[in-house]
Amino acid sequence: MFHRVTYAIGSWAYFVSLSVRILFKRILHRNKVHIGILMDGDLGDMVASEPILGALQQKFGNVAIYWITEKRYFPLFNHHPLITEMLDEHSILVARFLLAWNPFNYFYFLQLSDFRTDPVFHVSLKNTQADKLGISLKNYYHHFNLLEISSQLADLGMMKGQPQLYVDNKPLSFDIQKPYWVVHCKSNAGLRDWKDEYWNKLIIDAIEKWGVQVIEIGMKNPLKLEHPNFKSLVGQCNLMETMKLIQGASFFIGLDSGPTHMANAFQIPGLVICGEFTYFKKYMSYSGFYQESKQAKVMFNPDGKAEGLAFDEVWQQLVALQENK
Repeated sequence: MFHRVTYAIGSWAYFVSLSVRILFKRILHRNKVHIGILMDGDLGDMVASEPILGALQQKFGNVAIYWITEKRYFPLFNHHPLITEMLDEHSILVARFLLAWNPFNYFYFLQLSDFRTDPVFHVSLKNTQADKLGISLKNYYHHFNLLEISSQLADLGMMKGQPQLYVDNKPLSFDIQKPYWVVHCKSNAGLRDWKDEYWNKLIIDAIEKWGVQVIEIGMKNPLKLEHPNFKSLVGQCNLMETMKLIQGASFFIGLDSGPTHMANAFQIPGLVICGEFTYFKKYMSYSGFYQESKQAKVMFNPDGKAEGLAFDEVWQQLVALQENK
C-alpha cells in the first residue's frame, strides 16, 4: 500500500510540474503550435513513426514538438531538427494522466490499447483513437505498416514516407575500420530469433566469400563465434553508438527489431529475417527503403517463426542481394 501511495504521489507531482512547464512555454511562445507525442516502450515503432514529424510541421506550420518517452530512448531524437524537446514519461501512471488531460495544443498517443500496463495499479493504457479506427493488437499488421498506424493515430491519414535519424558529431570510442557489415541476431523477447548455428555459419561463409568484416550489435546473448574478421560489441554500445555503427555499415543483416528500423532509416542495404509473430504470419513493418528498394529484402518463413527458416534460403537471398548491388 505504501509503495502505491508514494508511486501515485510522485507521478502526480511530476505530471503537475510537467504541465505547468508546458503551459508556461505556451505563454512564452504563443506563435507556436505546441504538440505532444506520447510513445514509449518500443524503439522500432519510434523510428518507423519519424515521418509524422515533418507531416505535423507541414500541417500546423510553426510547431514546437515534444516527444514523451523513457530517458534511455532520448538519443534517438535528441538531434532531430523538428524535435523541440524530449520529455521523460516518468511512469505509466503519468501517461494515464496525460491521456485524461494534457497541457499541449495537440496531443497524440501513438500506441495501441493494452500495449502497456501500469506495473503498480495493473491498468492498461487505452487509445480511444485506435479503438475508433478499429486498430488493435490482434489486427494491426493485417492491413498496415507501423508508419501507416502512427500517422492515422496522429490524425494525418495513412502516410507513406522514409524515416530519418540524426546523430551527433562525436567520434566512436572504439576503432572500427570500414567497410564493415553489421548483424543484429537477438530480439528482446526471443520471439523473432534465428538459430545461433545458422548465424555463425552465415557470418563465416560471408567472410570467406566476400572478405568482409562483421560487427555484431545488440543488448544481450552475443554469438559464440571467434574469427579475425568478426567482432561482437553486444552490450558494449549505447544507443547513439549503435546508431552510428549502423549508419557507417555497408550492409546490415538482422531480425525485425529496433536496430533494423535504424538501418532502414539510414537506408543501409540489408536482409531482414522474419517469421510468424503473435497473430501475424506475414507482415510489413517498414516504410521507405526496406519496403521499396531492390537493395533490401524482408524475407519470411511461410510455415512458422523465423527460427524455422532454412539456412540455404537465407544464404541464397544474401547472395542475390550482393550480386544485384
